Amino acid sequence: MKKKEKKNPFFRILGALFLMFMCLYFILESGYYEAKISKKTAMTEESIKQFENDIKNGLPIDINSYTFKENTDYSNNTTDTAIFIGEKVESFMSGGITEIFNIVKSLFT
Repeated sequence: MKKKEKKNPFFRILGALFLMFMCLYFILESGYYEAKISKKTAMTEESIKQFENDIKNGLPIDINSYTFKENTDYSNNTTDTAIFIGEKVESFMSGGITEIFNIVKSLFT
């Protein structure tokens, strides 16, 4: 009975990266990003026309009614925890790296 060979993790990672690249390439080539940008541009042009009409008609002008805002807050407990852990790891790593450089610097000075 033959034993099944383990696949090299490097090739698995390389395959996953290639798959991600192909997905991003197809998204770019399909025009998804350009369509999203053109939609924002069209909304901006409509806002400019509405602003000009409001000035001609002497209506009160509020800048917030002409701006395009798409701010969606997707934060939840998981993301808040991940941000907290990331900040702690960053502070630990930057402090540790600073200490290592100080030790190396003191050796050579």
